[in-house]
Amino acid sequence: MIHLASNTHPIDYSADPVGTITTNIIGLDNMLRFALEHESKRFMFASSVEVYGNNRGDTELFDENYCGYVNISKARSGYPESKRCGETLCLSYMQQYGLSVVIPRFSRTYGPTMQMSDSKAIAQFIKKGLAGEDIILKSAGNQLYSYSYSADAVSGLLTILTQGLDGAAYNIADEKSDITLKDLAELIADYSGTQVVFELPDEKEARGYSMSVKARLDSTKLKNLGWSAHYDIKSGITRTLEILKSIS
Repeated sequence: MIHLASNTHPIDYSADPVGTITTNIIGLDNMLRFALEHESKRFMFASSVEVYGNNRGDTELFDENYCGYVNISKARSGYPESKRCGETLCLSYMQQYGLSVVIPRFSRTYGPTMQMSDSKAIAQFIKKGLAGEDIILKSAGNQLYSYSYSADAVSGLLTILTQGLDGAAYNIADEKSDITLKDLAELIADYSGTQVVFELPDEKEARGYSMSVKARLDSTKLKNLGWSAHYDIKSGITRTLEILKSIS
């Protein structure tokens, strides 16, 4: 059984924080109980880079044991905090009831199947690029993040599901896809023949934005299972744009 259900873009964090939290805790608990009742061989809870919170400035890459900082006084923190609690709930089911669980932690994932209504920056950059419009950057763009092309993310998920150790979490990322938001915007603008322009976010958008300015994942643990990424950020973005352009 695989729990993949959650709000995963910033406007939802702002507009429906309760739904975000309850999906990752109450919805997860319902599925864990179902897995026990039906003697599921393995349960997977899809988690996120967001569980690491903000980089404290003491590391360049987050490994699976890193604990950053999340400001719980912000409603936007409902997503990372509920993912953290969800992970602990899974491990508690393993300890108390013997359920086999594994936890993939996704980096920021993109690809041709993403919805253009998604409010994540990369989805909006791609949407603008496909329309031949200037890419709107609503910050200085210095945020440095890990990204994964969707096919690589799925192959990572399947590797963890079939080969991961009980109770273990694994980062899904590759250093060749680490990039700043500004460079990402310029990559898409260059492909589309447009420009990057700066614009201040409105209040609703700003409430949903991540406060993290550096979130790079160490995927050594997953690579030790035999996984490797097939797409770097340039080839993945190019493939995404070409596929979406061909079907539009």
